[in-house]
Amino acid sequence: MKKNTSQSKPITRRVRLPTKNQQFAVVIEMSGGSRFKALCEDGKTRMVRIGGKLKRRMWTRVNDLVLIQPWVIQSDIKADLVYRYLPTERNWVLRRDIIPEELNIWQT
Repeated sequence: MKKNTSQSKPITRRVRLPTKNQQFAVVIEMSGGSRFKALCEDGKTRMVRIGGKLKRRMWTRVNDLVLIQPWVIQSDIKADLVYRYLPTERNWVLRRDIIPEELNIWQT
């Protein structure tokens, strides 16, 4: 008997881009307790919190490109995680020069 070996189609995903109050950031250090420090595109280092439903869905590591939303109060210090970019999505963003140069730590 032959196994059903059909080729799967490649999945195409739309890359999320920041809205008016969101910005790109790069994870610098994991702090534990679903928090990490990130270098943001405005040059500030913020403590980023991974919200409730994203805790088990978005596993972040150091040097990941993420999308954050600063808090209304303490916006210079704290932020929430909105999205973590997959490696292929990160490469797409880098090829189109959407992120600032100070965040581009993946020079090729």
